[in-house]
Amino acid sequence: MELNSTKIYLNKLNEDSNPSWGIMNSSQMLYHCNKYIDVSFGIKKIYVVNRILFRVFFRYFFLQYLKHLEFDITKFKKNSTTLKIFKSYPLSIDFNNEKEILIQNLNKVQNINVKIIHHQLYGNISSNLFKKLIAFHTSYHFSQFGILSDL
Repeated sequence: MELNSTKIYLNKLNEDSNPSWGIMNSSQMLYHCNKYIDVSFGIKKIYVVNRILFRVFFRYFFLQYLKHLEFDITKFKKNSTTLKIFKSYPLSIDFNNEKEILIQNLNKVQNINVKIIHHQLYGNISSNLFKKLIAFHTSYHFSQFGILSDL
């Protein structure tokens, strides 16, 4: 998925869209994707212990795993484990607001023009890898709601 084509995909999503798997509703999915981007940029902070554990144990292995999958969402396991920080949602989520925020966030990611960027969980990585991680995560959830098909 190209990050700049997000708006086209999101037009297929509505508040009543049901996932093919998982327990999030469409509003929660949008909120989750926005939170993932905020954590990636370091806007939403996570516990230092989690950052250290992630960098020491998961940075190399998870990134190698994604490279092995060639960042192909169809090869990634459905219902994979989610970090606790990404599992909490407010009681009320404004679907349209989260949709607009996601479009803005993905545009911000697409417009990164530095070679190296600091990812809160993975440390310093290439901006291309950063963009791939965001696109992979977002595509995974778009696939979950069936909005990547038929385009």
